[in-house]
Amino acid sequence: PPPALPRAGVYQMAPIDYSKFANIEDSDDEKPEVSSQSPAKQAVAEKPSCSCCGKEGGDLKRCTVCKKAWYCSQKCQREDWESHKRAYHGPQAKAKAEPERRRPPEAKEAEDKQRRKREEEKIVDNDEEDLKWYKHREWKPTAEPKKEFAPTQLTGAAASAAASAEAAAKPAAGSAWNAAGTWEEKDVTEFAKKTLKEKLAGWADLDVAGGALSAEDVEAVEGEASKPVIRGKMRHMFDLSFKIKFTFKWMDSSGQRQAAGSLEISDFTDNVFAEGADEKPGVAVSFGDARLLDEGRRQAVQAKIGAGSWPPAADTLLAQAAAKLRAWVRDYEQMA
Repeated sequence: PPPALPRAGVYQMAPIDYSKFANIEDSDDEKPEVSSQSPAKQAVAEKPSCSCCGKEGGDLKRCTVCKKAWYCSQKCQREDWESHKRAYHGPQAKAKAEPERRRPPEAKEAEDKQRRKREEEKIVDNDEEDLKWYKHREWKPTAEPKKEFAPTQLTGAAASAAASAEAAAKPAAGSAWNAAGTWEEKDVTEFAKKTLKEKLAGWADLDVAGGALSAEDVEAVEGEASKPVIRGKMRHMFDLSFKIKFTFKWMDSSGQRQAAGSLEISDFTDNVFAEGADEKPGVAVSFGDARLLDEGRRQAVQAKIGAGSWPPAADTLLAQAAAKLRAWVRDYEQMA
């Protein structure tokens, strides 16, 4: 008859034969390491030696904390401590806080009593000086009603005396708050530029070499100006520069001709016109069209500009500029 079939859902598994794995050897990576040295040599290698100087044998002492390092003397232990500490000990443990000792209740009570007594003691002031600012520590609330303070109007002699005292205390120069007359500075750069530009206008024509030398109004002023108060005295300080454009016109056989240039003034400071000062401003002439003039006429025009000396010669373009600058300085010093 045919073999009986297993019931539905029931499977029979054949037994597993493990004998074929009996002779399998481990790989080289998985084999345990076997020392090639003899047991005697291994015993010699395991003898302790000094971790500092390498000395073997003798009376070696082992570190009582890590139990890993050996030393032959205290000197070697101290010399090797820095590296030994980092390698085996790690961060040093913080010293444990000493436990608070209990005090008897009688001692604590006596200490509190002394502290309260010191707080209740009043400050005895034997000095003749009136130190009211210090007595606020002794103040205690009282039943006295609160006082309302109001300003008192001064009249008659008291008002006159107060006005005189205020006038005497007022500084000679500077702001009212600066009664001590210490350093105080007021920036007046924009005012100085504006007023100097207005002053450098309306130039008179100068006749020279059969022609006329004329100047245009100054277009811009550069620099800075201030009025500091130093030791109760106001100083009028400035450092400005500007450029004056001029034109020389003349007639020749070909008709009317002209040559243009500029006169630049720099380092115009408060010391230029100061009494006793010997300071000169910087003066530079740019006259590129001078090549259009013959030699005699060019020299005459340059002399009429007057840039060769300071103070400038009379009846020159620079002399006109100097007069306008001096007038501006007088007005500038009058401004508070």
